[in-house]
Amino acid sequence: MLRKILHNLLLIGNIIVALGLISCYLSVYISPADFWFPAIIGLLYPFFLLANLAYLIYWIFRWRWLFVIPLVAIAMGANHLNAFVQLPFGKGKNEKKANLKVMSYNVNLFRLQSWSKTKPTHNEVIKYIKENSLDIVCMQEFYVRENKFTEEQAKEQLGMYSHINYILQRKQSGYGMAIFSKYPIVDSGEIIFENSFNSCIYADIKVNSDTIRVYNNHLQSLRLKERNFNFLLKSEFRNESNKYNELKDILSRVHDAFDKRAFQVDKVAKHMKNCKYPIILCGDFNDSPISYTYKTLTQKLNDSYKEAGVGLVYTYAGLWPSYRIDYILHSEDFEAVSFYSPRINYSDHYPVVAKYLFKKR
Repeated sequence: MLRKILHNLLLIGNIIVALGLISCYLSVYISPADFWFPAIIGLLYPFFLLANLAYLIYWIFRWRWLFVIPLVAIAMGANHLNAFVQLPFGKGKNEKKANLKVMSYNVNLFRLQSWSKTKPTHNEVIKYIKENSLDIVCMQEFYVRENKFTEEQAKEQLGMYSHINYILQRKQSGYGMAIFSKYPIVDSGEIIFENSFNSCIYADIKVNSDTIRVYNNHLQSLRLKERNFNFLLKSEFRNESNKYNELKDILSRVHDAFDKRAFQVDKVAKHMKNCKYPIILCGDFNDSPISYTYKTLTQKLNDSYKEAGVGLVYTYAGLWPSYRIDYILHSEDFEAVSFYSPRINYSDHYPVVAKYLFKKR
């Protein structure tokens, strides 16, 4: 009797996590601007996937046909699985033919902000760029501060062409986005995100006899505060009223972020439709590979990680979310021959680097 009850509970649990995993797949088709809750379900993909894998192993070892339930749930999303993990087979064949090397990096203000508890990292970032012979560098959360690190110093030390746009600028400091290139920048612009400190900039770059367009994106973040993380991780609240208020605040921030990000990504996608050049799109998307954001931007572009990456890659160095939220996408004019994320601790993100074989038109 007890064994039968346990069996039924396990079966019900399996059905729930299988439906949860399928819901993750469906969430990418729903714009959070229309209905934001499915986007939260998408964030739970790794947990639903692991739960289904555990059930699959359990049912197989028990010699039960019920293994079909988690197997079907996992198989339905096989095209999503390879956005999280890549096997090494068939990778790196044309790496020696690469003729363009691109890096995207959220530099976290180079830790120059007055409240930073660690030493500034601008010198280390500049050194890394120069030592690794990067052709194009996209920086999010680019920051300059008088008497510490200026725009003129960045340009002089890198010796590269640049397009820098400040979202927030004061007399002694500036915060924004930057694109640096070894090749001449012949045109540039920005895509303004209303009511946000996030933005997108782009640069048309003359690579030998061809012109390519590079987009640099920083899409809306959750903007969770330290107290929000304390609540989520430690439940550091003494009474139910405080818990309710904190949960309400977190959900409000999440709702706002998903809503704004949906409008932002739609705006970027619309802008790209009118672009006549080969495209490389970099940035901190603040979203997982199972999201409306990722699906929208990869409808016309390829993911460099899926083409040339190996293993499981996560790019956020903070506590959460610990998966890939930084990307380099590209049009069919490029072949990604290498992709990696160096483990350098100069920010709360890890950079992503892609090497390309540029198929000249």
